[in-house]
Amino acid sequence: MDRYLAWFIKWMPESFIICLFLTVLVALLAFFLTDTPVWDPDPEATSLVGAWVGAFWNLLAFTMQMTVLVATGSAVASSPPAKRMLSRVARLPRNRTQAIVLAAGTAGLLGFVHWGLGMMAAIVLGKEILAHARTKGMPIHPPVLVAAMFMSFIPSSSGLSGAAVLYSATPGYLKDLVPEDYQAATPEAVPMTETVLRWDFVALLFICMVITMSFAIFMHPKDPAKMGVLDDAVYEEVTTASEKLDIPRGTPAEKANGSRFFMYLLGGIGLAYSLWNLYAQGVTGLNLNSFNFLFLTLGIVLCANYGPEYYASLIREGIGGTWGFILQFPFYAGIFGLISTTGLGVVISNFFTSISTANTWPVIAFLYSGILNIAVPSGGSKFIIEAPYIVPTTLDLGADMGLVLQAYQMGDGITNLLIPFFALPYLANFKLKFSEVVGYTVPAVITTMVVTAVYLFIRTFAG
Repeated sequence: MDRYLAWFIKWMPESFIICLFLTVLVALLAFFLTDTPVWDPDPEATSLVGAWVGAFWNLLAFTMQMTVLVATGSAVASSPPAKRMLSRVARLPRNRTQAIVLAAGTAGLLGFVHWGLGMMAAIVLGKEILAHARTKGMPIHPPVLVAAMFMSFIPSSSGLSGAAVLYSATPGYLKDLVPEDYQAATPEAVPMTETVLRWDFVALLFICMVITMSFAIFMHPKDPAKMGVLDDAVYEEVTTASEKLDIPRGTPAEKANGSRFFMYLLGGIGLAYSLWNLYAQGVTGLNLNSFNFLFLTLGIVLCANYGPEYYASLIREGIGGTWGFILQFPFYAGIFGLISTTGLGVVISNFFTSISTANTWPVIAFLYSGILNIAVPSGGSKFIIEAPYIVPTTLDLGADMGLVLQAYQMGDGITNLLIPFFALPYLANFKLKFSEVVGYTVPAVITTMVVTAVYLFIRTFAG
């Protein structure tokens, strides 16, 4: 295992290099499989360069949403009340195994409700656990704990906030994504009780959590000389944050910067609206915008005693971990353009659907979704690419639509662990490299893929 991890660290490049490599790889596939020219001076003609550049900025809104998600989530989790609570919870583990189970379990359970909540809670709790472990002399290798939390992204991205099941549960949404000939046969909506809220699918996610936590526990280095410690800057950030805050309120400017009135007024109104909206629509009514607004106003209320300036400082700190979104998301948008504009997505899907039957289609869809996710690691954007082919194929073969949507979600969730797209917040907050973490995720990915494929086959034949 030590030799395997050393090989991974030696050969695995950083996330931005992988992003650039994927861009070139997809462009080459589009060139050879679709005969799309590299360049065409006619702006109306399709070319690789035109498709790439034309879609390059299409994810700007999503980039901003993700940036706000990380910044506001970090502010909530770093607020004094949350820090005190998480700090108490982080003291509970008495050994390494308990620490891994606590961090990964929290990430998975909260992530099933909403992946952003699970991510941010795991980051803050993980920092606290590693800081307490370093203080008490408990040997925990940070890349293993981070990998365990990151692997809990399977129930997060496959849970209630997954794009495919949210879209499919929206009345009329699937009909708008399929060709006109299939609109009449396409169901008006596929309720979540047929997808992520089925007991057997929840059991599958639980089994996957147990598998990923087990790999993290057993792959942990046994030699103390090979164990790392929490980065000094992160350790100092956690330990100094526990000190009592003294907000100056002497001068008029300081009184304004530390004012509680507007924080409670505006934050309270916004939080009350968010909670009412959550009560009225339920968890499934959450989207990125409503989730971000909930966390923004919650953070304001939690930090109201310390004033606007203090809350703004937490947002500034949170933004520091979003550089990967700002730099890499446009390149992923360009990859999306190459796949959707050149017809490469049709070529890929036709290949898979041509070798499938009603019994094998859910597994084929699972594999297809996972492969395409490596190039376009965004569940919402990718579902728009796949739905025009996945839904008609499901209808033609008479397969179970709910099961195929489960397969799509799991394909996304598992292969997310092989790419740095959603690992960026973890890496930035713990000051680690992707090569230090991904070596621990690969064996779990292979195992959970086999388990999921078996589940899909059993569900297909059991009816």
